[in-house]
Amino acid sequence: MDRAAIYLRSSKDRHDVAPDAQRRELMDLAKARGLTVVETFQDAVERADDETRPGFQALLRSLKSEGRQWDNLLVMDTARIARNNQHLAAAFNYECEKRGVKLIYSKLPETNTIMDVVFRQVARAFDQLHSLMSKEKGLGGMAENVRQGWRAGGRAPLGYKLEHIPTGAIRDGAEVTKSRLVRGERVDQVQAYMKARVDGMSRPAAVEESGLTGLSPSTLVGMEWNALTYAGHTVWNVHAERVNGGGYKGGTKRRPRAEWVINYDTHDALISTEEAEALVARLEAGRPNTYRTKSDYLLSGLLMTPDGKMWHGDGEGFYRAGKKSRRIRQDLIERAVVKALGQDLVSSSFVRELVAEARRISSPPPESKLKALRKQITDLTIKIDRLASLAAETDTPRPFLDQIEANERIRTKLVDELASLELDQESAEVLRAIGESDVKAMLAVMAEHLAMVDREAMKEMLGGLLEKVELCPTSFNSRLHYRFATGDLLASPRRSPQIPALRIVRAMLLAA
Repeated sequence: MDRAAIYLRSSKDRHDVAPDAQRRELMDLAKARGLTVVETFQDAVERADDETRPGFQALLRSLKSEGRQWDNLLVMDTARIARNNQHLAAAFNYECEKRGVKLIYSKLPETNTIMDVVFRQVARAFDQLHSLMSKEKGLGGMAENVRQGWRAGGRAPLGYKLEHIPTGAIRDGAEVTKSRLVRGERVDQVQAYMKARVDGMSRPAAVEESGLTGLSPSTLVGMEWNALTYAGHTVWNVHAERVNGGGYKGGTKRRPRAEWVINYDTHDALISTEEAEALVARLEAGRPNTYRTKSDYLLSGLLMTPDGKMWHGDGEGFYRAGKKSRRIRQDLIERAVVKALGQDLVSSSFVRELVAEARRISSPPPESKLKALRKQITDLTIKIDRLASLAAETDTPRPFLDQIEANERIRTKLVDELASLELDQESAEVLRAIGESDVKAMLAVMAEHLAMVDREAMKEMLGGLLEKVELCPTSFNSRLHYRFATGDLLASPRRSPQIPALRIVRAMLLAA
């Protein structure tokens, strides 16, 4: 049985929007749809533009919960979700779609708008924004723990163990604890090994001297990099963040020393601070300077020549389209692309081009073709019913059954073709309804976030909005090929419009 939740919100004591009136209307809608209401969320006299309202927050938690018991959400109208904050409403619609929840409004027709389509693309490009912000908050909390002498997560280094100290706080019914390092197993062997390494003994000799056997070379190197911890200090934010495609953010495995967070003398030391610094300095002197990664180049996979040849980063700060082609400075082309993107997103001409492209591709399939398909399907259905009657009246039904099977295959193909054309028809209606004000508002949100994302997020954003960046290796003339990839609706549930991608090409000037 299909299950549903309902959301009620009232802001004024009027009978047409009172919670009881909304509940009756939504329960009638659920009954008409064959849905069973299993959960109700409600906010009484709460502002629609306040996303912190308790009922709405409970709804969000349930929506994101793995144990959610409903796949349909019934709401009276969009104003229940957000009255003046169109981005909040669009974001909520996107969250529902992403989690397979069908959002049904009792006072609205079931149709997509171009605003939903554009926002869906934007939401995918910036889907990580919330997680990035949450991550920053989490990192800030971890840094504060370190400053107070607590561990910031992770296992205890060899030779230590974690001691968990209750804080007195309760979270989700459980006692909150924080941890610190105390001496553990093999501490004497670890101390002897570190002292031997400080004295210049080779690793194999230090292992033999200390008895610290059974460890891999990489584990031993890691212990030495952790020398400041063995000196009794809590150290955090040493390792750089890994990026997609391998390597590390910024090109090096460890952050600059100035970015490390160190709280001195937080636990028992096995070596002195001077000895630890000497070990780290020795490791620093022997490591490679950088770890080049694909992510060092924002336009990897996007930058190509007019004839389709890919430009590649050469690892020296340049892009090159082949060994014999001229090089172009990485910072020059990347700065130009980001600048052009920002200018286009706030450009009235760009909005007009986007709207014009939407209307250009919004031609619906001819109604005559749909009528012809419907007639063919009807005729085949009648024929199949007649064959089924004949098969039931004969002692040798096999020939009739074979004909039924053959005609069923034809009918299935025609039904699928008709469904596809009907979706094209709905898509055309959506695209014809596009408004410049809606698109302009959505692009303004994108432009606002353009300056907020870091390099890795920027790379993902460019991949979401651009099909390619065309750069001529001789003249350096360049063009941006935008792709608002609304075609991902192909994977939407049946009866959802399949809106084709909107493509726009814009010239770009390279600025020195």
